[in-house]
Amino acid sequence: MSTQKLSFPTKILILDNILCKIFSVFTGIFLSAYFYQVSETYIFQLALYNVVGWVFATIGALALADIIKRKDKIWIYRIGIVVKMLFAFTILILGQDITNHVISIGIMYGLVTATTGFPFNMIESENITNRERIKYLGYGHALTGIVSIVAPILIGRYITKIGYSDTAVPIIVLTMTELLVSFFLKSKNETTKKLCLKKFYKKFKKDKTLWRLYLIEFLKGINRNGVMSLVAALIIIKALPNDTAIGDWSAVFAGLSTIAMFLFAKFYKKSQQTLVVTLSCIIIVIFTIMIILSPNFVSVILYNISYDVFLFVIDRISNANLFDYSTKGEYGIKYNTEYFTYREMFLNAGRFIGYLALMILAVSSMLSESLNIMFVVIIISIVIMSGLILVTKIPEKN
Repeated sequence: MSTQKLSFPTKILILDNILCKIFSVFTGIFLSAYFYQVSETYIFQLALYNVVGWVFATIGALALADIIKRKDKIWIYRIGIVVKMLFAFTILILGQDITNHVISIGIMYGLVTATTGFPFNMIESENITNRERIKYLGYGHALTGIVSIVAPILIGRYITKIGYSDTAVPIIVLTMTELLVSFFLKSKNETTKKLCLKKFYKKFKKDKTLWRLYLIEFLKGINRNGVMSLVAALIIIKALPNDTAIGDWSAVFAGLSTIAMFLFAKFYKKSQQTLVVTLSCIIIVIFTIMIILSPNFVSVILYNISYDVFLFVIDRISNANLFDYSTKGEYGIKYNTEYFTYREMFLNAGRFIGYLALMILAVSSMLSESLNIMFVVIIISIVIMSGLILVTKIPEKN
């Protein structure tokens, strides 16, 4: 089974993930660095941007869920890619005036997420078998990681040379490529039945495993998939002199993450879940405490290693569990859209709460105090999340 080749749809999904990663590098740490350069209230504005974004991502997901269930979700995904191009074009047009349109670009970012990330999760669930799930998550994200090494270096130098907003031009071209690649994707599950969130709730409220999976997603929204990504970006930005240095160190962290993903894909077995999650959680806690007690260049590096390597591994394990369970019984066919709709609600609720907390702290506290408080919140969420992963067992058989 270890020599089994990845299917063509899985390879296309990996390629699509690579193209998405380049876009996320551009709109991730470099967008944060751009706000840092042009705004004195950059933490508040970045937090507000994310709060608005995840509110509209949730609203968009709920509005589209019924259409995605009964229609070909690939077309919703393609519409999302077009919205993504418009988002990049808006950044190009606004330039430094972006700080006066934080809410508007936040809304647009939320709509990008609702129309791309949400349907893409279900496309993944439909096209990837449980047998190749670990290989897909491991090798796929390792290849994406290679792009994560190269992209920050190139984008960092490009931004240093010509400016952030002008970098949107090649990003628009790559997004057009992503649109072309999407025509090789297909949607397998087709149904004429309407979305029924109420019926699904009655079913899943009795399912303790699913409650744990959704609570894990909520906590991921607070840490790995939410405000922790911004906090990690901010401490890099504050510690480094320019976009070139930011890109270079981001590439180093991505390289370590890529190595971790190759090792994960090659050696990880579900029987090792307890050991891997426990050790990773301990390392994350230690490195985070170090940056709280002694914020210096070394602790910044170690903290980002814990984020890009050890928390990434925990995230991959929780994702494998979530997607494996999405194929079980009625969740795999009858309630697949409802399954991922609720997942979006829990994940985005965590993101909203995390960014809202940072936004409030940015107004009421000094920079160092607000970041330290967020570090504590993040540590607590990671410990609880790790404990939930350890007690959540997904049966091997479908």
